[in-house]
Amino acid sequence: MVNGAGRARVLEGLDDARFMALGYMPAEAIEVAMNGAVYFADVAEGQKTGIFYDQRPNHKFVQDLAQGKSVLDVFSHVGGFGLAAMANGAASVTCVDGSQPALSLASRGAVATRAETPFEAIKGDAFDVMGELAGQGKTYELVICDPPAFAPQKAAREAGLRAYERVARLASALVAEGGYLTLCSCSHAADLDRFRAASIRGIGRAGQQAQLIYTGGAGPDHPHHMALAESSYLKTLVFRLQ
Repeated sequence: MVNGAGRARVLEGLDDARFMALGYMPAEAIEVAMNGAVYFADVAEGQKTGIFYDQRPNHKFVQDLAQGKSVLDVFSHVGGFGLAAMANGAASVTCVDGSQPALSLASRGAVATRAETPFEAIKGDAFDVMGELAGQGKTYELVICDPPAFAPQKAAREAGLRAYERVARLASALVAEGGYLTLCSCSHAADLDRFRAASIRGIGRAGQQAQLIYTGGAGPDHPHHMALAESSYLKTLVFRLQ
């Protein structure tokens, strides 16, 4: 499948192009095994390729923290971090996303991964949902936020960094005492230093103190070309909140 739709083609003045180059298109979402979890990827209509395979090393690190913990996965898509946590025996998993089709696939993955683990899917704007959960006094031992690219271009960098700071502030309020917060960015225009600084500002503005325990990037199948800064797009930070 070749999907020539998207922002890059628009910027280059190219028409959308979508066609089968080789093989056949699955009639429904395909099953993907990763880090012991089972995902369902809609390769035809889902976001990008239907699953974020580049995140798997970061899924694995967070998964190792998840056993016995309550987990909130915000901007969950088809359940990336949440299902990985479930595969390692998370006590409960809640996924939040704006896409009902993505959440439906996450729910299927939850049943296939560990049906006995309590699973909840919440559809809504992630910022609104995080505010509502905080208003209800909800907290989780492990909170993950993996939003879309808020700074896909340099022109959007400052606004994007403010959005990442807001994510960190809202998410920090939902972390139980001594819990963990994972924040991700796939914006190549916001480099690691800027993203980390925005995340730390957000955590501080939530009145929290934190230790950074992990910094991750894309898997080795998405290498960083030394002459192409844009190839170092994915950043994942894991904090222990005190």
